Amino acid sequence: MSSKPAVSALSAALFAVGLSGALGLVVFPFGGRGLEIAASVILAVVCGGALALYTYVFQPLSLGRARRLLMLALLVALAAAGAKLFLSIVLSDQDRRYLPYLLPLAAAPMLVATLLETGVGLAVAAVLPLFTVFIGLSMPAGRAFLDRHPLDALQMAVVFLFGSLVGLFLVHRAERLSRFLIAGAAVAAVSLASLLAFWFLAGNHQATDLAWILIGSLMSGLLSAVIAIGGPVVLGPLFGIDTRMQLMALAQLNHPLLRKLQEEAPGTFHHSVIVGNLAESAADRIGADALLVRVGCYFHDIGKTLKPAYYIENQSDGASPYATLDPAESAKMVTDHVKAGIELARRHRVPERVRAFIPEHHGTRLVTYFYRKAAAADPKTDPEVFRYPGPKPQTRETAIVMMADSVEAVVRSSRDRSPERIEALVRAVVNERVAEGQFDECALTLRDLKVIGDSFVSTLRGVYHARIDYPKPMVGEKSTIATALNAPAPLPAPMDGTAPPVEVRLPPPPSQRGGT
Repeated sequence: MSSKPAVSALSAALFAVGLSGALGLVVFPFGGRGLEIAASVILAVVCGGALALYTYVFQPLSLGRARRLLMLALLVALAAAGAKLFLSIVLSDQDRRYLPYLLPLAAAPMLVATLLETGVGLAVAAVLPLFTVFIGLSMPAGRAFLDRHPLDALQMAVVFLFGSLVGLFLVHRAERLSRFLIAGAAVAAVSLASLLAFWFLAGNHQATDLAWILIGSLMSGLLSAVIAIGGPVVLGPLFGIDTRMQLMALAQLNHPLLRKLQEEAPGTFHHSVIVGNLAESAADRIGADALLVRVGCYFHDIGKTLKPAYYIENQSDGASPYATLDPAESAKMVTDHVKAGIELARRHRVPERVRAFIPEHHGTRLVTYFYRKAAAADPKTDPEVFRYPGPKPQTRETAIVMMADSVEAVVRSSRDRSPERIEALVRAVVNERVAEGQFDECALTLRDLKVIGDSFVSTLRGVYHARIDYPKPMVGEKSTIATALNAPAPLPAPMDGTAPPVEVRLPPPPSQRGGT
């Protein structure tokens, strides 16, 4: 993130809590008491500064756009204002001291973690509960409440803080509704345990308190889960954010573009599935987003559906459509599938993070085959004419797919697929991409590259493992498979077509031979 986005992130983070203070203090003022308002504004600026510092130091990629920064600001502001309004009502009833714990404050960090990323949600979970408790207990009703229950300020902060933390960690990369319900149950359980701990410390124990503690904890967890499930449905499209649920739907292979790929470019579809298996396993090992990687692999070559016959995996007759084109024209035909893929994906509303795999998995690499062909004829050939448009991979996920795409193609084209040869090819591909500088703009480390390479080797060895030769069937054995495996291969037809190929007839299946 450049300095300009960093400054905008700082401003947005300060605006988030500043707006929270405005909504909490101006809309619901403290009876015009200037000192109380000043104290709350100061705390709002401090909390905003904490969020700004987190944003500036860690520079989360999910906050790289103004719309997302605005969404974060609004979420924090609305959560604080809603908490202020709710607490102003329930704290006035001092006999119902556990009513404040009906507040589903954990929903805000859970939403942030779901829509943006867990790190940003963690920052919100650390700041929002403390700010909420302060503005709630600073009101006249809140002060009167504290006079009777002095320990409840700490109690409220602990319950809201730990409930928010456990909720956001459990919705981290949640892919199913059940995960949100589990997170809601965990919020309820942590709130219940925290309240019971403070209840044991209280001087006057009342049996009715246990019922209110249970009701407050359960309702808070349930409401937090419901808001975390429904919030992304509204906020995702509004702020241009794709959710885990969308990715899960795309991973089912029933998207119109994927059906089109399967029907019109079956070789490319099969390649995409294999690359998805390779890349997903590697992403999981280094802690990258494995689901995003798999979906990105399914769509990374979607542009080949426009002219599938120009790509070797879809050619069945061996005839090359590039025979009449010069190398530069041929390279343009190859690179055009990137532009076509982006346009197709945008037209079909494929999420932005998935679209990024289409150009970034090629980066700014050369179309090597045609460049070398052109350079052999003219050593002064400009290599820039033969490059993909880029950009280079911006995330670990697109970088993994770049390597998996190349590794799968290289190993598949190699006649020697022994374990040693597979490992040598994988290491060569990874080292070549590093030497080309393709990973200069993403957060891959040397350790990540080692783990990714090991994962590729392990997966490919499983795919291309050695197989045994079946012995010939025994006399009287009815096995069409064994007979086919041991039958001589058919002779190829002459190139001039003067004689038909020799036909190998397999024995009929048992159902047609009158036996079992």
